[in-house]
Amino acid sequence: MSNPLLRGVSFDERLRFLRDGVVCLRGIVSPGWIELARDGIEQRRDGLLQRVVSESGASEIAGQLTVTRRLRWICDQLLFDKDVSAATATPWHQDMSCGLADSHRIVHLWMPVDHMPRETAPEVVRGSHLWKTGYRIAGQSGEAPAIELPDIESNRGAFDIVGYEVDPGDVVAFNHRSLHHSGPVMSFGEKHRAFAILCADDELLALGQLNRQLAAPEAFRAAS
Repeated sequence: MSNPLLRGVSFDERLRFLRDGVVCLRGIVSPGWIELARDGIEQRRDGLLQRVVSESGASEIAGQLTVTRRLRWICDQLLFDKDVSAATATPWHQDMSCGLADSHRIVHLWMPVDHMPRETAPEVVRGSHLWKTGYRIAGQSGEAPAIELPDIESNRGAFDIVGYEVDPGDVVAFNHRSLHHSGPVMSFGEKHRAFAILCADDELLALGQLNRQLAAPEAFRAAS
């Protein structure tokens, strides 16, 4: 597994990521790394998951998407293990509203280890990473942005929402400023597990703008 990526990011995929704030990279991660991530999720073994973070090629994906090969990427990990017993949808949100830096130099890589229909996988408001607004979720206080997030789910026709049906080996990459959510699991007996990696450049860490000890609110830990 010394060469984990099955292919590189195409010019069209890079363009869509920069323009839309989201892209689905089909069949880019090798089966060996997907199996390792699946084992890490099932066994709750941080060592296996850390290998996926550091050796799966995620930083190369992020570098190709942002055309910033001169930067070395730093990765953090989030684990999502969702079943019908926790069928609540993840609310629409920006990752920046969870305490991350207000910067375009952070990429969220979402790697499913099971097949997932669009209804369960992440959906993103296309182009929302370019909006000059930070939103807070209803009921959120403290240092959250002042503008409350609009009710996207009840007014889906008013927003350009993009989503994907995904398989193991695919990666959904989106800008951390993008508004995104995921729906609930509706099918009994089906597993919907994914592994997410946040990639940011060293300059943000040096400036103290990125909290690497990210602790997502419990409501976001089922899916992202």
